[in-house]
Amino acid sequence: MRLLTVLLLAAATGSLAGFLHSQWNTTGIREQFRPINPGSVTNLIGQLEAEEKEVVDGPIAVVVGSTEYDFGTMERRGVRSHTFVVRNDGTEPLTLTKGETTCKCTLSSLASDEILPGKSVEVRLEWTAREVGPTLQFQQTADVITNDPNNRLIQLVIKGNIIQSVMPKPESLTMNGLSSGEGITVKGKVFSYKETSEPLEIVEIEFLDETPEDLIDIGLAALTREQVEQEPRAFSGQELTVHLKPGLPPGPFSFPVRLTTNLPDAPKVDVFLNGSVDADISIFGKGFRVSREEGSQHIGTLDLKTVSSAEGLETSINLVVKGAYREMVEFKVKEVDPASHLQISLGEPMSIGNGKTIHHRLSIKIAPDAKQINRRGGNLGTPARILLETSHPFLKEVSIEVLVSVAR
Repeated sequence: MRLLTVLLLAAATGSLAGFLHSQWNTTGIREQFRPINPGSVTNLIGQLEAEEKEVVDGPIAVVVGSTEYDFGTMERRGVRSHTFVVRNDGTEPLTLTKGETTCKCTLSSLASDEILPGKSVEVRLEWTAREVGPTLQFQQTADVITNDPNNRLIQLVIKGNIIQSVMPKPESLTMNGLSSGEGITVKGKVFSYKETSEPLEIVEIEFLDETPEDLIDIGLAALTREQVEQEPRAFSGQELTVHLKPGLPPGPFSFPVRLTTNLPDAPKVDVFLNGSVDADISIFGKGFRVSREEGSQHIGTLDLKTVSSAEGLETSINLVVKGAYREMVEFKVKEVDPASHLQISLGEPMSIGNGKTIHHRLSIKIAPDAKQINRRGGNLGTPARILLETSHPFLKEVSIEVLVSVAR
């Protein structure tokens, strides 16, 4: 009985197996579990891409790599550049034109003509790091206009951080109370706060704005180890010896000098020569008002008020000379207007204050019974004038405006 049961179970199992095998071959189930052939997949994907891809006629502007470049950290007033590459991946010539830019942007020579399909052009961006703080970061852009209908404007970006590892101490060298006939020598230092393979050197001196290069001599010398150690966090330095020669006109001055160093990025620092020059020749006296004009020999106005033609006038003012040339300066009357009314004479020079200043008396006389005139300026007539010639090497003439009227 048990044997019969086993035989019947075996027969049923065989029938089921046959039925499943038939279904595997005839219904496609077998295809769903078949191993994948890599070559077949590649062909299939290629066919799908070919079906989806549309052929586009025209230029296609592509920036190779990235449209941004990070310089990292660079020195203040250091100069760096980066070259971007723009390629034409289209089927028609590509043209590029410089648009708005916040830095120096240069297209290579190929950009002046059409860029053929498959060809490239270089776009070079250069920037000078000018500011320090408040963020210590910079970002500059340059726009490139293209004829690619899908990419009309390419914006290239350079960015980074700014440091200043070279500093002058002090930043301004002050020279006050000078005479135009006197020179002066002052000293300053420039320190590097960055450890480099080479010590700090000044490789170029540039006189900015209207700095009188012919009147300034600058000497350089490396600081000793002991001098550098006196400045916290400094690694090397240079000493500046600035000699200002005689010859500056009276008045305040501020002369910027730019120093270029040998460190990486060639950082630049500005040193200012500030000060003032006192006038070697000045005038004191009743009715005189100082009103110097830059670049002019005019130094002031003498107001004689209204003079009675019956009484006339006799008065005087003092020409005061100081500075290195005080003992050699002499005056001569060069011109008087109107000579018919103003009689001018010069007295002998007198040494005052242990020789620190020399006084020359200038006497002015209007004779009695002089004709009526009005020379008070504006609607009252052109002011009168006294012009003196001097032997001072830098101030050849002194002009005095005179306001005067003669009435009955």
